[in-house]
Amino acid sequence: MRTVALLVVICGAFIGVELNNPCVQCQNDQTCRPPDCFCCRDELHFPIPIEDTPQIVFFTFDDALTDAASKFYRKLFNESRMNPNGCPISMTLFISHQDTIYRNVNDFYKRGMEIASHSVTHSHMSTSNFMEEAKKQKSNLAKLGGVPENEIVGWRSPFLEPIGDMQPEKLKELGYVYDATLTYSKRKLTDKAPTPFTLDFGWPYDCKVKPCPKRRHQGFWEVPVVSLMDYKHKYDCVYVDGCNNPPPNEPSAYQFLMDNFNSYYTTSRVPFGINMHSSWFYIADRLNAMDRFINTLLKMNDVYIVSVDKTIKWLQNPTPLSELHAFEPWKCDNLKARQKADQSRTNNRQSTDLSRAEMQQMYIQQRLRQIEEMRREIELKKQRELQLLQQESNFVNRAWWSPPRRPNNNIHRSPFTQEISNAHVLENTLEETAAEPVKAEKLIATKSTRI
Repeated sequence: MRTVALLVVICGAFIGVELNNPCVQCQNDQTCRPPDCFCCRDELHFPIPIEDTPQIVFFTFDDALTDAASKFYRKLFNESRMNPNGCPISMTLFISHQDTIYRNVNDFYKRGMEIASHSVTHSHMSTSNFMEEAKKQKSNLAKLGGVPENEIVGWRSPFLEPIGDMQPEKLKELGYVYDATLTYSKRKLTDKAPTPFTLDFGWPYDCKVKPCPKRRHQGFWEVPVVSLMDYKHKYDCVYVDGCNNPPPNEPSAYQFLMDNFNSYYTTSRVPFGINMHSSWFYIADRLNAMDRFINTLLKMNDVYIVSVDKTIKWLQNPTPLSELHAFEPWKCDNLKARQKADQSRTNNRQSTDLSRAEMQQMYIQQRLRQIEEMRREIELKKQRELQLLQQESNFVNRAWWSPPRRPNNNIHRSPFTQEISNAHVLENTLEETAAEPVKAEKLIATKSTRI
């Protein structure tokens, strides 16, 4: 009897915890329904068979949109790569202002990519600077990148650092639809991952980076940054490029991506997010692995690579695979209209809003950023060449431009320095001219004679 009573108590406690879970409360609440409200969950629970459910994959890239980063994105997300509905694949760019080349912003916008905000200064957010950073960067993307403000709906804080309830509150005021800052960790490859959801019942998961929002924020979406498991399935990686066990070659990098994808595709088919920085592609094996990974997904007729805003549109109106060709938010008929409207805005802005001096100043600023980026690329190339030379050289601890040096003990054994009172001066001379030993000996002899 005692055992039975204990089991009843344990079961009752478990049920009580479940009922207090905000996700369960939301799902039991009959008022939370798409498109205005979407409960947190780790399974879709739609009246659509799993075999008729699209596997959504959304890519997000953070930080400045430089020319170097743009080259990678154009390779991976070129216009020839199509989803099963015949429209080009898309991604989301969370762009910070400093070092961004805004002609690239406009180019990717016209290609159908989502442009989102990642702050002006890429500094730590606080209650004192958040509003200004979120407002000004939205304005920068609109004015300098030619993106309509009403299409800039996503935000991600630098360093994935939230500031609590103020964040969704102010973002909603500024016209943002979603935030993608809060993190969720998978500890095993088989762990379930949450979908994007609205904060109508607050943030229900463990707060990895404090402070997380505690209050309810009706209708405002949170897109959790769900970690991946490294290629050894040992540790979680918040970003693809943030693994403690980075894949050492192209096959392991490809398998790392495929294993994480399959943990969604073969189970719940909740949207799979790949969050990263372009720096991962500076290693050719990883760029090739990602290229191969995307090619693999494109061969699957039930996988769609779309941006975050399009992912949310689907969650607001879940549509089976068989009807996705007619799903309006994923159609690409609007790409030409977007390009035409952008050209019209550009012409109008040049003729009315910007003076000749302002246009010239913008051009100079962009050229300076390009020059600075070129300088950094040259410096990076030099560093790589230096590392290669150091590995191949017998003088590993010597910089490649330094002349060979004699050991210091040889200087003190010289008959010249043993007899001269100010030998330390000659020691410096010897070190500077050691690359030419014969000339150095003559120089020392001359100086010793004068003394």
